[in-house]
Amino acid sequence: MTLAAAAEAAVAAALRRAPDPEHAARLADALLAASAGPAIDRAAAAHPDRLARALAALCGVAPFFTPLLSHHPAWLPALLEDDLREPLDPRAAAAELDAALAAAPDAEAERVLRECKYRWLARITVRDASDDLVPLERSGETLLELSALAELLLDRALRVARARAEGRFGPPVWRRADGRERPAAFCVLALGKLGAEELNYSSDVDLVYVFEAVGEATLGPQALTPDDYWTRVSQELARLVVAETEERFLYRIDLDLRPEGDRGPAVVSDEVLAGYYETAAHHWERVAFMKARPVAGDLALGWRAVRAIDPMIYRASMDYAGVRRIRALQERVGRERGGDAESFDVKLDPGGIRDVEFLTQARQLLHGGRIPQLRDRSTQRALTRLAEVKLLPAESARALLGAYRFLRRVENRLQMENEGQVHRVPQRPAARQRLARAMGFEGDDAVARFEAALARERGAVLDAVASLRVEGGAHAILDLFARREPALLAQPGMRPLLDTLAERFASAIDATADPGLALNNLDRFVEGLGRRRFYYQLLLDRPELVPRLAALFAASRHLSGYLARYPRLIEPIFADPGQLLLSRDALRADLAALRTGEAADGGYEQELDALRLFHHREVVNVGLLDIGGKVSRAEAEGALTEIAEVAIEGALALARSELARRSASAPAVDADACFVVVGMGKLASRELSYGSDLDLLFLYDSPSLEAQEHCVQLAQRLISVLETPTAQGTCYEIDSRLRPSGNQGSLVTSLASLRAYHEDGAQAWERQALLRARAVAGDAAAAAAFEQLRREILSQPLPPDAAAEIHRIRGRMEAELASETQRHRDLKRGRGGLLDVETATQYLQLRHGREHPELLDVDRTERQIARLDALGLLAPARARDLAEGWEFLQRLSSALRIVENRSIADLDTEHGDLDALARRLGYAEGARESSPRNALLRDYERHTEAIRSAYLVVLEAS
Repeated sequence: MTLAAAAEAAVAAALRRAPDPEHAARLADALLAASAGPAIDRAAAAHPDRLARALAALCGVAPFFTPLLSHHPAWLPALLEDDLREPLDPRAAAAELDAALAAAPDAEAERVLRECKYRWLARITVRDASDDLVPLERSGETLLELSALAELLLDRALRVARARAEGRFGPPVWRRADGRERPAAFCVLALGKLGAEELNYSSDVDLVYVFEAVGEATLGPQALTPDDYWTRVSQELARLVVAETEERFLYRIDLDLRPEGDRGPAVVSDEVLAGYYETAAHHWERVAFMKARPVAGDLALGWRAVRAIDPMIYRASMDYAGVRRIRALQERVGRERGGDAESFDVKLDPGGIRDVEFLTQARQLLHGGRIPQLRDRSTQRALTRLAEVKLLPAESARALLGAYRFLRRVENRLQMENEGQVHRVPQRPAARQRLARAMGFEGDDAVARFEAALARERGAVLDAVASLRVEGGAHAILDLFARREPALLAQPGMRPLLDTLAERFASAIDATADPGLALNNLDRFVEGLGRRRFYYQLLLDRPELVPRLAALFAASRHLSGYLARYPRLIEPIFADPGQLLLSRDALRADLAALRTGEAADGGYEQELDALRLFHHREVVNVGLLDIGGKVSRAEAEGALTEIAEVAIEGALALARSELARRSASAPAVDADACFVVVGMGKLASRELSYGSDLDLLFLYDSPSLEAQEHCVQLAQRLISVLETPTAQGTCYEIDSRLRPSGNQGSLVTSLASLRAYHEDGAQAWERQALLRARAVAGDAAAAAAFEQLRREILSQPLPPDAAAEIHRIRGRMEAELASETQRHRDLKRGRGGLLDVETATQYLQLRHGREHPELLDVDRTERQIARLDALGLLAPARARDLAEGWEFLQRLSSALRIVENRSIADLDTEHGDLDALARRLGYAEGARESSPRNALLRDYERHTEAIRSAYLVVLEAS
């Protein structure tokens, strides 16, 4: 076609500045010929400069557009009539797309979506390629426009996919077991550049498909489960988005960031997603999820899912260990990619886009838990906010923003040539010159000036990374001191002391197996120390304490909590690191020494503190030996039981003296002589674990009413001595509900009443409880009388329905207390849990104890299983399943308590790193499907199923 003189001159001038002028001129001629007609004539005459700008961009910078525009001759005139000074209006674009989809038959949806994409992408391209419309400092507008376009197209493609699925299978409504119907929502989450609203020109879109969990659905559309239904929707969405047609494609979809990656299901419920990120996600997956946001479907569901995971990403304490992990991954990628000056990958190489993103995300990870405004998905906005809160020098933020924008524009120019996923600066001279000119560098020295600019911006990134490197080490620990107790640094002479301690702790923590856990526990410890200079000086004077503390902090939240709450435990605990478990006599001597030192004036409060200090010291000593591998689990549990018994002895003596002091006169009978404290459950069988309550039964052997009243007061005072909080905390929580009639019965029971209670028909579980009942303090004669009575009761024949009744009680506990689901597992009360082993073992003890009195001895569960096996009362295979399962569950529960300081009631959704826990139990790192966590859970399923099978054989065969 023939252009007016003004338009021809403008076009010629613009094409001379194109990346490849001759090639651009040929494409422009072809495009003008294909677009010839009154519309282009009018537009060219009215807007010659716009025509020049459009041809330079769409035939020069992005020449892949020429065939598309030639195929749609109305596009170019319409583009010339558009005012490109403003970004794409998503609402106007959505209205236009909706109208086009409504006017076209369903089979044409793919075409409509693609035509709208490229028509609007042409507009974005012209704007970005025109420096007067979008200068470099505003280039973030282009990334935002590209993201908004992708978001709109994905949302409308999902609507089409859902409509097709509903036409085929019906609406997504499920009926639950109670008859109520429940619709389910569906959402597409975007991660990566799209999630950050910084999408590049030709990029995969990283997506995660999430549907709303509907509980136990029993009936859905065409009998499809929610997983099946939404999987089919996602497959239809993929066909709409990914398929190559004559109108090209919408986007390449990458689902590798979904739970379990390419081996996981295509769609997940919001509950499964939260559970995965809470218990199973690798650290890099949590980092990737920092950019997650909903882009299509039910956005409210999407935001709920995202916000549920936020606490797992942004920690209240500073996550230096997490920063180290993502730095290691980044450096490995950098080494693999290379990054020489001649062939620079703007995305992955050192000094590239990824470096800027890492530096930004590292600070977001460290401080986002405390400063919510830093939790921004956009790298550009996050850099600005980091500068606003003074976590990044303003000059550094400006330099990084400038470099980031330059590198992102280079990336887009590389991809505009053929809408390809290109990130590497080309080496061929002609291609390099084309890129330089596309970036706006003209003249004979265009390549040299582009290379100088690239080197300058890359250097700015490298300089910032070097100067702003986020360290753990001494810097992190000194920052921790300053953050927790800023007044410390102002005290005379404290800065050099803290500098030295920071260096020592940094070295010791880096040498541990879990530096992240160690640093978090050190944080708690410093908070507990407060401003008490004495302890910092002690650590400085006793340098051998630092590595021991670091090892403890890296191994146990539970034990670290003791030191954080009671810092005075430091010196006596670590006085003799070679000390092994104390005998009972040594424990008694230790308690006596503490009572002498702490309560020299005989004060009751001081006596309570001495008892608590004794408890804390000895428990931590056992824990140190336990996590150090110097004692077995059975030895540790036995030692914890010894500590409890000595504490009960001491508490009983203190209760007696305090009761005597408060009483106006002594009782007429020697009531103390008939009182006995009976340990029940794990205390009796010497299987006490960390943090266990004490199950106690209080008995007396006297017909005197006055003796009963005195023993009630004594038991009440004993409970108070053990439970009452003081400045040194508490010793134990006491549970006395195993007495006759439970909470409705008297706190103390006479031996005669106990005998009558069981003769009158106590329940089967109450007899079962006597299998683990042992006198632990009080009158020896009363203790012997109780043991004789216990054996008499247990030797009575079982009622015919005993097995059924015990099985019924066990079933109620599982149903009402465990409440297990696919996500929640209860080690103790759940299916195949510890109570299954105990119940099966104890039933056989009850059944055969009359013929084999040794079965009535109070002993550890594994020894009872071995006795039953040796006596031929339990099949060898079943005995093996129960014994191995018991050992597995006990090891797991012990680790949960001492390492994670967690209840064993919920294996999946309690906070804590299940992978780290599995590694501590000896599970090796592997591929995703064989990760330590997955291997642990597979063993859990195997053992609990074997336990349940053995349990059912024992109980149902009876």
